Amino acid sequence: MGGFKDDIDEIDEELDQDGDEGSDDEFAFDDDEEGGPKGGGKKNKSESGGFNRDTYYVYKDKLVQLSGTIRPKERSSEGKVVSLDFKTEEKIYSVVMDDMGKKLTTSCFQELLVTGLVSKVSDKEYTISIKTYI
Repeated sequence: MGGFKDDIDEIDEELDQDGDEGSDDEFAFDDDEEGGPKGGGKKNKSESGGFNRDTYYVYKDKLVQLSGTIRPKERSSEGKVVSLDFKTEEKIYSVVMDDMGKKLTTSCFQELLVTGLVSKVSDKEYTISIKTYI
């Protein structure tokens, strides 16, 4: 095992010698035929604006921990809770009525600390699938 690093160095040198002179390792398309940008079609990172985490993950599920109050959203004609909301200081989340959601129907108007998956449905509408609560 002592010669492992030396073997890698030798392979790197061979690859450098076998490669084309003046070629880049970057992969790029020339868009000249389709009327695209001239000069290789490469963009700098500063031109593309970079990666924006907030806009990329807008509709992705996020595991979060929130503190708020569980409250009924809808009731059946008999008065039984059918759906729930989870209200925090900033937002109101619709609770996904899976097994945990059904279990929480008996905990209405209680202050809870929950962990769950938050999904953005629209600009003002969010859902939470509660995994644990205290």
